[in-house]
Order: sequence, then structure tokens, then C-alpha cells
Amino acid sequence: MYTRLGQNFLVDKNIAKKIAKSADILSSDTVIEIGPGKGILTEVLSQTSKKIIAVEIDRKLAEELIEKYRNQTNIKIVNADFLKYNPPKKLKLKFVANLPYYISSAIIEKILHLNNWDTAVFMIQKEVADRIIAPPGSCDYSVLSIACQIFCSVEKTFNVPGTCFHPKPEVTSTVVKLKRLKNPLIKKNEEKKFFKILKSAFLHRRKTILNSLCLSLHKDKKNLEEKILESGISPLCRAETISIEGFVKLAKVLT
Repeated sequence: MYTRLGQNFLVDKNIAKKIAKSADILSSDTVIEIGPGKGILTEVLSQTSKKIIAVEIDRKLAEELIEKYRNQTNIKIVNADFLKYNPPKKLKLKFVANLPYYISSAIIEKILHLNNWDTAVFMIQKEVADRIIAPPGSCDYSVLSIACQIFCSVEKTFNVPGTCFHPKPEVTSTVVKLKRLKNPLIKKNEEKKFFKILKSAFLHRRKTILNSLCLSLHKDKKNLEEKILESGISPLCRAETISIEGFVKLAKVLT
């Protein structure tokens, strides 16, 4: 019934404990859990945190969780789509989740642009985790890699086999930890411009950075070439070989 929402329920409590431990939960912490499902991770998180806000999109699951935890005052169940949900802005937050595979990138992207959190621990498909931690020059290096590493230090903690879930997925899961940087590599007012250039650079991944940006941004090629050179990047290289610092410089010189 629930697999239509991309949910594979964690059933191994030891893995739930490892995930909670990775998040360094304190008794003063407010934790937002995305997609609590049957609540195995919710229960573990509630043992150490001040408050758990568990956001569940499925109405029936949310109702079951409300009933299950009706006597626990530090657990709040919210029946909502997290992509449409507005987390509390006045609280310092941590995020913990076993993310549905099909929307994991969208959820992570939303969280990256929030300011009031310090730690996020996610169990995601291994291939997505590989993209998050990928360095320049890697075949996994992508917009997601740079987006995460612009705002966070990233760490791959451990893999989780399919036998720890029901129904059993056909892929391996990986737990990743994101620690938000006190000083992200771009400023808030630079984000829109930076990500427009970044996504344009990777839109035509096999083309040179000059040709890809020229096609995507519709700028004069000669002028664009001069700007790329000004940023210290070869116009003939591809997006996947450019460092994060290189993209930051490129965004500064392009207007």
C-alpha cells in the first residue's frame, strides 16, 4: 500500500540507533524527521531529543503514528508533504530521515537553502550519496555535489543492506551526514545567480564550459570566453572538472 510513495520501511532497530547516534542528538535539540513511516526511528530519536516533529505525507500512516505516540508529549506528528511544509524558523533544527528514493534530491535541496539548522543525517540510495560526496573530476560530480558542499561538510557514514527494510529494496542504502558550514561558500544574496550558472554549466555535461554556458545563458561567445578566462578557468574544460572554488569565481565575474 505504501510503496506507491517510494517508502521502504526500516525494520532494523540497531540501524535506527546508529542513525540517531550519527546525528549527535542533544536533550535540547528539536529534530525534524521526514517520512517517519511506522515510527521505528521516531521512537529512538525521542529518547534523547527535546522534541520530534515527524512530517508524514501519508494520511493513514500519520493517523497511526498519532495514535501510537498519543502519550508522548515530545513527539508531534504532522500530516504534510515536506516539500510544501514550512519548518519552524525560530528554532535551531536538526533533520533526520530515511528519505524516499524518488524525492531525496528535492528534499535535500530544500533543506540546503534553510538557515536555522546545523546537522542533517539522511539514509538515501547509495548512488545519491556518491553524488553528494563526489569530488571534481569524478563521474558522480554534479550540481547536487556542489550544492551540498557549498553549504556543508559532507560525510558518508555507513551502508545499509536491503535486508534491513520492508519491503526489501533492490538497491543499497547509505547514511550521509551534512554539517552546515558557519560560513557557506556563497552569500544568501548570491544563491540565485550562482545556481543559475551552475545548472547551466551542467545542462550540457559533455560540452565545454564555454559552449554549455553559451547555449544555456544565450550570451555573446567572445565576451563569455573572456569572462571564463578572467575567473581562471579554461573555456575548453568541462563542468565536471571545475572545482567549487572555480564555480564561485565564475559566478562573480559573470553578470
